[in-house]
Amino acid sequence: MADPLLLAFDTSGAVGSVALARGSHILASEMLPERGAHARRLVPVLGELLRVAGVQRRALQGIVVGLGPGSFTGVRIAAATARGLATGLGIPVWGWSSLAAAAASHRAAIPDGGGPSTDAWRLPGRDARGEPELPPEADGWPRYVLLDARGDRIYGGCYRILANRVETLVAPRGGTIHDVLAEGLPSPVLFCGEGALRHAPRLEAAGHRILPLPAGLPTASGLLRIHHLHPGADPFPRDSRWEPTYIRSSSARPSSARPS
Repeated sequence: MADPLLLAFDTSGAVGSVALARGSHILASEMLPERGAHARRLVPVLGELLRVAGVQRRALQGIVVGLGPGSFTGVRIAAATARGLATGLGIPVWGWSSLAAAAASHRAAIPDGGGPSTDAWRLPGRDARGEPELPPEADGWPRYVLLDARGDRIYGGCYRILANRVETLVAPRGGTIHDVLAEGLPSPVLFCGEGALRHAPRLEAAGHRILPLPAGLPTASGLLRIHHLHPGADPFPRDSRWEPTYIRSSSARPSSARPS
């Protein structure tokens, strides 16, 4: 049986990401670099991605969506778009943690050519950081993804992405950078994400290494990698009112977010 044709997208962060894949093979992908423009750009970019790949919308066999945590507006946009497409096409939806997807986005390909330049999708105010020298085994080291939750607050989780599974070493939680440094961290551990870039001096002073973008960005390719590490996972029930995951409490209550 041929691998299913999947559409994946995540708009939980400042940089959104979409991808079309047949199994583990990415057919086309694109970034959404404009802050605050995900609601306006997501559906048109999804349509353009299908057009460039020569795929009809009715040929899609499933949707993989990032559940957050992240921007309140961003995660709601992704959830609403996934629900609308799934209902209209009669196809299943799988949802996975955007933090886990960010941990799996190390060395994810950034589209060239017609896509945004590296300066465009880089998070504003964050300098590009060179790729640190790492031994070959570093691909199996834990990734601690930190989101910038404003002020001195961060929100993050730590994952080990292995060839056949995902291990959650530190469950997603809020706190401060002091809290992160005070907890019993796995060693060695690689930090990534806009929270890690913001607090780079303190993390590096404590002896930790920080990965540059796209590590720490919840890309669609990272989301697909997480999905393929959960073979046989059930999609959301067709009529369920599943909700994404929010950093801050809101009137929308998460009901059946997928664990990672």
